[in-house]
Amino acid sequence: MANTFAPNGFQQYSGTGSAPTYEQVTVAIASGNSTPIFYGDPVVQATNSTGIGTGYIAQASGSGPTALAVSGIVVTAGVAVATFTALSAAPAVGSTVVFTGTSFATGGGINGAYQIIASSTTTVTFNVGSAYSSTLTFGTATVFTPIAGVFVGCKYLSTAQKRPVWSNYWPGSDANGDVTGYIITDPNAQFIVQTANSNTTATAVGLSSVGQNIGFNYNDYTATGETNGNTANGLSTYFADQYTLSANGLGGYAANNYLPFRIISLANNPIGATTNPLSSINGYDSTTAYNKIVVGFNNSMPRALAGI
Repeated sequence: MANTFAPNGFQQYSGTGSAPTYEQVTVAIASGNSTPIFYGDPVVQATNSTGIGTGYIAQASGSGPTALAVSGIVVTAGVAVATFTALSAAPAVGSTVVFTGTSFATGGGINGAYQIIASSTTTVTFNVGSAYSSTLTFGTATVFTPIAGVFVGCKYLSTAQKRPVWSNYWPGSDANGDVTGYIITDPNAQFIVQTANSNTTATAVGLSSVGQNIGFNYNDYTATGETNGNTANGLSTYFADQYTLSANGLGGYAANNYLPFRIISLANNPIGATTNPLSSINGYDSTTAYNKIVVGFNNSMPRALAGI
């Protein structure tokens, strides 16, 4: 049957450990963090005004990587500082910034990927390996932040109920003191997630996409009334965003390397079978839009991508 749009985030079904806990680890959520975090949400390290990690986690943005207009780049002794329009927060130190469309008068361009070593709401700093002139076509920059894991619940002392509360999501308030969160960081973890498209009409994500990297979102192009998380059941509403596949990726194919997840397979799609035995269940018809796929971590903090 044709699938319907009903995402519930990234649901683990395999990993190094055993069900139902696998290899969850404890983390901290700041009691003043007013943004809810739902079961199945990817999370990132919370940062301060200069992009440095605070030790807490926060919900990862579901808007995907954003192309930033660059207004200036200055290179001094191999250290580059790029300036762009102010953001709501400084990019996280340790994130990857990918430049396209740059061209110095001498020294070539700096098109490619670089790791952020310092930042603010208007600048990012990174190392380059050559000398460049000050005259430049600025191009665009795209920032990719590694995820810290997938959220699976929390525990906190409720100010309203005057007792410890176990919850499958952090509601954004009601904690006396910091919150104990539980996330999946196992590099071998695999998750089932529904697909959709944030930019155009969704189609089936087929076998040709296996091996590609993919991002996530909660705003589907053709659906209406989406919310970032479901407060009625505490479940995530994130989906794997078909629009972020390599053919559409901001920053080109090189930038696609830094998306958070990699497609491992289609959900319950037996090799050699002519039909999926679960095709009558929503999300398991691999021939129509909104089908479910299996993904693993790609750009996550436990992964062995380049460090600072």
